[in-house]
Amino acid sequence: MRVRFLIVAACVIAGLSAAVVAQEDVLAERKALMKANGAAARTASEMINGIKPFDAAAAAEAARTIAHDLEVFPTLFPPGSDQGDTTASPAVWTQMEKFKELAAKTVADANATAEAAAEGLDAFKAAFDVVGGDCQSCHEAFRVRR
Repeated sequence: MRVRFLIVAACVIAGLSAAVVAQEDVLAERKALMKANGAAARTASEMINGIKPFDAAAAAEAARTIAHDLEVFPTLFPPGSDQGDTTASPAVWTQMEKFKELAAKTVADANATAEAAAEGLDAFKAAFDVVGGDCQSCHEAFRVRR
């Protein structure tokens, strides 16, 4: 009887440990993705603001990075990943469909921005402004400020 108890206890502890590690992994993935997303947005902003010369290929790549990131991002919020060092609002889990819709809109707008880069800086800027609005909307609805 004691051996069974110890085996069951070990399995429970191992399961909890695995869940904690998995949660930490998804939190790390979310942070890394948003860091890459921020770097891409910074590249675009620097070109738009004249800090860096406009490069259509680099601008398109920055927009494609954002599109890719936002395509993946909603998959990184499994149940239980609302705990720990996160700035995700509880609204992500209670309004998941709205969260996914906003991410999908951002993907479409970022892809349009990548296409606009070939038309020059003004077209890229106009399209990127829409993406910036998408990001702001998502942060207002689904991010907790520290």
